[in-house]
Amino acid sequence: MRRHESAIRAFLVRAGGREGADDLAQETFLKAWRKASAYRGAGSYRGWLLRIAWTSLISARRKTNLEVEETAVERGHQPAVDAQIDAARALAGLDLRERAAALLCFGHGHSHAEAAQIMDVPLGTLKSIVARAKTKLALRLGESA
Repeated sequence: MRRHESAIRAFLVRAGGREGADDLAQETFLKAWRKASAYRGAGSYRGWLLRIAWTSLISARRKTNLEVEETAVERGHQPAVDAQIDAARALAGLDLRERAAALLCFGHGHSHAEAAQIMDVPLGTLKSIVARAKTKLALRLGESA
């Protein structure tokens, strides 16, 4: 748990917002503990945990029908801080699947195949989601895709 906790929490916060992320992370680790025998060693353990986190997030959204909240962040004067704020705002403008796919592929460095497995979607679908996310992010950040 200690090895993967920060990555799981970061994914949940960035994909679904701060509210409830700690509870979802805890739920992820409880589910992983209960289903430890289900891990077959195919793919990384972190990927398996991210899949549990993703399904927990989707399930929570369905149950409570929550809308993603944008956190108000004051602009700093440092270029690196400004870039982080711009990136966070651009990610917040994506729908949940696009944001999760972008975070998994661009932020966590997973391959398209790994991200497709984590999100339980076909590889072609994942590639389409990532392409849409990349285009939207580029437009929001004022860059070319």
